Amino acid sequence: MQVMIACGGTKPPKMIFVLQLAGHLMSALPILIWSHYRGGASSPFQAHIDAGQIREVREWDITEMDFETAPAVLTTMHLDQIRALSWQPYFSRLLARGGRIALSGHIMRPFLNGLSPYIAAEKPGRDGLALTVIAEHPIFKGIDRVACGSRRGVAGFYGRGHNPMPPGAVALTGLGPTHAPIDWIWDTPEGGSVFSHAGNDLWGVSEDNETTTRLISNLVAWACNAKPSLDRNIL
Repeated sequence: MQVMIACGGTKPPKMIFVLQLAGHLMSALPILIWSHYRGGASSPFQAHIDAGQIREVREWDITEMDFETAPAVLTTMHLDQIRALSWQPYFSRLLARGGRIALSGHIMRPFLNGLSPYIAAEKPGRDGLALTVIAEHPIFKGIDRVACGSRRGVAGFYGRGHNPMPPGAVALTGLGPTHAPIDWIWDTPEGGSVFSHAGNDLWGVSEDNETTTRLISNLVAWACNAKPSLDRNIL
C-alpha cells in the first residue's frame, strides 16, 4: 500500500494518522484485550504472543490505531462493557472490513450492533447446564465440548445462560434441555464474523491442560485467518 502526500508544510493530523496506519498494516496482529489484574502471572496466550501470532493490549491502554490495524479482536469475560460502548464505531469498522471478534462472558451492555443482553438458564441444575454439540466449528476442532460441561464433577463452569443470537447467527453449542445457544457464530451483514461464548473465558472452562492449550490455539488460528481489507473511508 502506498500513501502519498504533498511536500512541504505541516502534515494535518488525519494524514499523520493515515501514515501511521499504513506503517502498521503489514505487521498487524490479532489483539487480545486484557481487562483485569493478573497478579504477575503470564498470559494464557503467552506462547502465541512469543511466536508473534497475537498481541495483548490492556483494556485501558488500547487506542484507535489498535482497532484500525487488527484483523481480529478477542475479549475476556472481565471486559468493561461500559467502556466498550465507546468502541462501537471501531468494532463496526473492523467487521465492515471483514474482521473477526470473539466474545467471552455475559453481554449486559450491548456494545456491538446485533447483540442483546444475556439470559440466565431457566433451570440451573445439572440437567439445565448440560451441553449439547449443535454444529462443528474450527474453534472447537479436537475439543470434547460435552466433557467441558463440568469440572471436578461440578456443572456450570462452562456457562449458565446464553447471549441471544442475532438474526442469521448459527448455534454451535446448546445449554440445557432447550439447547439455548451458549456458543454461536455470526457472519454479519457487513462481512465480518462474531463468535460468542456466554460463559467463563473459553480457555478456562476445562480442567484438562491439553484441552485448554488446544482451545487457545484454535482461537488464535481462527483470529489469524481473518483477512480484513483496509477501511478506505479513513483515507
